[in-house]
Amino acid sequence: MIIKLKKLNNNYIFENIVAAIFVVFGIIGWQFNYFAGTILITIFSICLLLIFKDFKFVIPAFLVMLFSIGEGFEVETFPFEVVIPVAIYVVVIVIFSIVYFKKQYLKNIKSCVGMIILAVSFIIPIFWVELINSSNTIFYVMYFSWLLYLILYLILCINVRKNSFKMLVFSFSWLAMLISYELISSVIKLKLENPDQSILSFWYYIGWGLCNEAGIMLCFFMPFIIYEIIKSNKLYLFIIAIFKIFILLFAILLTTSRGSLLFGGIEFFLFLIILCYLKYDMKQIKICVMFLLLVLSFFILMAITNNKLIDDIIQNIFNLKFDDNGRDSIWKSGLKSWTASFRNVVFGSGIVSELRDLVVFDKTQYIYLVYHSTVLEVLVSAGLIGLCGLIIHFYEKYKLLFKKGKDFLLIFGCGFLVVDLYGLIDNTYGMYYYMIPLCLLMTVFNVNDDFEIYPKTHHSNLDLPLLF
Repeated sequence: MIIKLKKLNNNYIFENIVAAIFVVFGIIGWQFNYFAGTILITIFSICLLLIFKDFKFVIPAFLVMLFSIGEGFEVETFPFEVVIPVAIYVVVIVIFSIVYFKKQYLKNIKSCVGMIILAVSFIIPIFWVELINSSNTIFYVMYFSWLLYLILYLILCINVRKNSFKMLVFSFSWLAMLISYELISSVIKLKLENPDQSILSFWYYIGWGLCNEAGIMLCFFMPFIIYEIIKSNKLYLFIIAIFKIFILLFAILLTTSRGSLLFGGIEFFLFLIILCYLKYDMKQIKICVMFLLLVLSFFILMAITNNKLIDDIIQNIFNLKFDDNGRDSIWKSGLKSWTASFRNVVFGSGIVSELRDLVVFDKTQYIYLVYHSTVLEVLVSAGLIGLCGLIIHFYEKYKLLFKKGKDFLLIFGCGFLVVDLYGLIDNTYGMYYYMIPLCLLMTVFNVNDDFEIYPKTHHSNLDLPLLF
């Protein structure tokens, strides 16, 4: 039995199903009980590790644990109910790494110079921080956030093997469905409680983050579903991927985030252009089907919302036009903090440079200010040294895309670029929900040579008679 199961390793259908099962456990954790969901994820993951002796099964497990947190927590206190289950899982994984994975892939440690500089530069300002007192000592942990991301990245690099790309793609695409479910479920609940309000007027938390933060992550995961579309060589694979992309687009709409709608829309239409450019068999059919489904989905939504969808989008999302939503004052405050002294310019004033009463997880809490811009956040937190680290990191990240094929470069390069541009006006780098998936992505891109997710065939990507 075990021998037969081992033969399933690297089978694209099996890995797709495994990723989907993890997401089902995530829905259980998010919807009902996080601890119960985490237990199911841990048991399933350990069983897979014992059978296959392959670290790639940690990818979906760790991601789903992260994005199935269904309730917010007090920022000023240590979130034991979230951290302890995840910490236990990490300890188990480390033990597995030492006992079962005898061959450590130290040669896979690459593209980490920027992260090392960022880790060190974020710690340095802790020596002159003045805002933290006995009531908020938990904030000291934030100075070591980049160090923790670096450690995670190094652990992944020395354990993940060259057969992990398929699992990453399927995990990210199904994770987009998990987040979409969380958004749709939250909006349905709010609509039932507030029947007179438009579904595009809600601003809400989904547990691990805010709805606009979910939008950022859907933009991050979109390239992986597009990659499934262009690589699909069977009709059912193509249909599943198309279904995923339209669920994702609908979920982005429900975030009511102007940034998510703007950058998500730009990203999707760039992908359509890329699909036209890439010379795949039956590409015209694929693109036509995508446009037809897009138009069909639009008219269905118009009918459901009594033809008020466009008005709702304009009134509830873009009614602020080009208003900065408070960012201008935040950015000015950040620049003032960074330029306050020569020391701050070079080394930064620290990640906790300003404390304010802010609404977090539906509660007003006295927390440190986040500057809604990757570049400014790094400058304030770690100064010019940190900025140098960020520039090196970006170089290392984009370098991973080259020499891996034209389709790979265009799709993931477009995804990287759009999300990084989004990061100029919102929170991405430094946020745990973004950094952990990024560490996994960079690890897999680093160690893999084969970027096919489905078996190559000599036939057309889709069977034309079946399609019509």
